[in-house]
Amino acid sequence: MRLCVDYRGLNAVCVNNLYPLPLISELLANLSCGKYFTKLDLREAYYRIRVKTEDEWKTTFNCPLGSYQFRVMPFGLQGAPAVFMQLINEVLSDHLYRGVLVYLDDILIYTENMED
Repeated sequence: MRLCVDYRGLNAVCVNNLYPLPLISELLANLSCGKYFTKLDLREAYYRIRVKTEDEWKTTFNCPLGSYQFRVMPFGLQGAPAVFMQLINEVLSDHLYRGVLVYLDDILIYTENMED
């Protein structure tokens, strides 16, 4: 189960992160040299990214048990996919498009032979 808060009001006033997501057609073109594939799904990936302490109050939501704030990137924030893609691309920069492709919270590792 994934908690989903309606952040439409917050998203409407946030500055959009313009970090580009890769085109699926561009990613698929890189797979022609692969024979063996491994897919990694980074479960709850956005929950690994810390929200700035001074911005936590912006993520406040209410439920029957009280009011809460996220300390990590919640699902539903407008810039979350771009922030995560930028981070994961920096971490994997030496391997991107050379045996590793990333799209949102999925990583695909591909190789021509089992030894690699």
